[in-house]
Amino acid sequence: MKANTICKYSKCSLGKDGGRKHYYSCGYCAATENWKSMACCKEHYHLYMEEVLKARKNGEPVDTLPDRTDLSKEEIKMLKKKPLTQVQRETEAELQNYADENGEINIYEAIDKINKEIESETD
Repeated sequence: MKANTICKYSKCSLGKDGGRKHYYSCGYCAATENWKSMACCKEHYHLYMEEVLKARKNGEPVDTLPDRTDLSKEEIKMLKKKPLTQVQRETEAELQNYADENGEINIYEAIDKINKEIESETD
């Protein structure tokens, strides 16, 4: 797996170039609007949400779709319209290499493992 998402927090500087961090998130994360689809860490997710609230308070338009490098905004919108059980099945099939000894896949643990692998490759 490779990085396919860019942290939405505007001041993120955790990327290898000192800019916004690139990391991996799955379709299930995007479809369920999990924080992992929006930010590289929980702290940046909370800071991003503060940015969203401030912009909305000021009447500014806000793009709250994930910044994915492998999907367009339209593709993300289509993904969110799919039945969640279908998205979950597709995601679990994509993450099959991260199944435990019983063949079960914890999507969020798999995402964490993938991102650790990505980080170790770029160090």
